[in-house]
Amino acid sequence: MRYTNAYFQLVIRANGVFLRVFPAKENGKPIAMLELVKYLEKCGVTDCDVPKLTKEVAEVKEIKEIYVSSTVISEVNEMADVRVSDDRMLAIIRFYPPSENGKRMSEKDILNELKANRIEYGISDRIIKAFVAGPQYCRDIPIAKGVAVVQGVDAKIQYMFNTEPTSKPKLLEDGSVDFHELNLFTSVKKGELLAQMTPEKEGVPGKDIYGNTIAPLKIKKGLLKYGKNIELSEDRLKIYSQIDGDVKLEGDTVFVSNTYCIAANVDPSTGDLHYNGNIVIPGNVCAGFTVEASGDIEVDGVVEGATLIAGGNIVLKRGVQGMNRCMLQAGNDIVAKFIESCKVKAGRTVNVGSCLHSDVDAGETVVVSGKKGFVIGGNVSAGKRIEASVFGNKMNTVTNLKVGVEPEILERYKELSISIKTKQDELLENKQILETLRKKIAEGVKLLPNQLVTAKQTGERFKQLSAELEQESAEYMQLKKAIEEKKGGKIVVNYTIYPGVSIHIANHIYPVKDMRSRCQFRLDGADVVSSAI
Repeated sequence: MRYTNAYFQLVIRANGVFLRVFPAKENGKPIAMLELVKYLEKCGVTDCDVPKLTKEVAEVKEIKEIYVSSTVISEVNEMADVRVSDDRMLAIIRFYPPSENGKRMSEKDILNELKANRIEYGISDRIIKAFVAGPQYCRDIPIAKGVAVVQGVDAKIQYMFNTEPTSKPKLLEDGSVDFHELNLFTSVKKGELLAQMTPEKEGVPGKDIYGNTIAPLKIKKGLLKYGKNIELSEDRLKIYSQIDGDVKLEGDTVFVSNTYCIAANVDPSTGDLHYNGNIVIPGNVCAGFTVEASGDIEVDGVVEGATLIAGGNIVLKRGVQGMNRCMLQAGNDIVAKFIESCKVKAGRTVNVGSCLHSDVDAGETVVVSGKKGFVIGGNVSAGKRIEASVFGNKMNTVTNLKVGVEPEILERYKELSISIKTKQDELLENKQILETLRKKIAEGVKLLPNQLVTAKQTGERFKQLSAELEQESAEYMQLKKAIEEKKGGKIVVNYTIYPGVSIHIANHIYPVKDMRSRCQFRLDGADVVSSAI
């Protein structure tokens, strides 16, 4: 025997209303008194003794009639209650029996009940027929189900090479740093597979029980992006190197390039260098000259008051004697044995052996390596972390250290937040205007000339706002990610920090007034705090 929930039936007699109680079978649920009371009220019985009725119903073990009220009501027909899930994908129906002489619902009656609740899709005729043939009362019955949307799959690109080669120098056992053995380049051979793409897969629309189509989420289509010296397969799903060279990923574009090696120094014999690739310099870069490469720049000698600009990394196996007229700028990392009197800017990391009277700016980290790695004078900034053995000196030389989110980024983030909210409100207003005009047209109303002008202007503004909102939202999410990544910025002191050093974390300033050892500085709420390491 299948389980049966306990249920009830009204028996209407001349002397009042009685309740015929049918107990549960096979672990079925007992009668819910709240449900019963609501049902009695719906049928016109409002004067029953609820506590007494609750007690009597609970004691029923076999089919039994219980007196409910002296109120005389009309016969009650079989009825149903319909509930819809929050996602509109499922309709549950719950039936209540007719009174002893009431009428049962037909298949048509049940369909009309569903129609009254706007349910028109996924209705189970089998369940309706089964209920009419053998009713089950006070039991939730799934009567209509929608079709779930099948989400698509984004395209996926797999790169077959190391997309993040390291330019970090090796720390030796004696505390010194080896700036010669650097894994800067990723070599590939002609015909080597560089990347392959798994194409996107479109999703399948679903439909809710109201008959509304549910569109799948928009998928990201894939595109293999590549530069020169790369071949695309016939199916456009793979790329191969056409030459022996160095491969790297810049953004989402794959590049393979040759490396340009000069004979010795960058001096009057070479002039300034500009190369679409990597440049290797076995000698020095003399004062006043410029070296610019779309890839990496590697210098075995000393940089003397020159300008180096690289789209990738800058590696200086000795260092920089800047003479206050040197500039290093790299899209990724900068590595040098020492930096003196120089302006340095790196998209990711600056890793040096010592830093003296220089302005250094790194998107992520500044690391001054080795036991004697010191930062004295100048301004050092990083998005996430600054680390060195020693900051400042006994002469209290002014040294500024800054980590965290730049104020201009925070200001732009706030501006975008306000702008996005304003545009969303205006977009909603325009949408309502357009819907009103469309409704009038659908009803056969001929729009006046001024209404047609309004419709055109509103439509154009709607498109403009949508485009601006999409662009600003993308920028907003990028800034939000950057802020989240940088809010935990810190300064790490491996040995000593001296007075004269000023610590800036986000918008907060902490002047160091006493010498400290082996500690770190971070932001705790609105305060810069120091803790041991």
